[in-house]
Amino acid sequence: MVEARLLVERGSIRDASQDWGVHAFLALPSPGDRVMVRREGEAHYLTVLCAHHRPVLVDGAADGEDAPAADVVAKWTGSE
Repeated sequence: MVEARLLVERGSIRDASQDWGVHAFLALPSPGDRVMVRREGEAHYLTVLCAHHRPVLVDGAADGEDAPAADVVAKWTGSE
């Protein structure tokens, strides 16, 4: 499992991304992947645009200084 913050693009290009929180994925999704997220009682469908990786040095992670992280940016495509 990989945890990543989900940032969702809805509306105009000028609108800020919506932070939908940290989600657990089986693996970090790739651009073009489709994901379904349950939110507020609805199934929302998203297309992954990109993933932003924040790696850390192995020595830094071992010392507890930092942990690797990722953001998944996706375009909202519909809900039911």
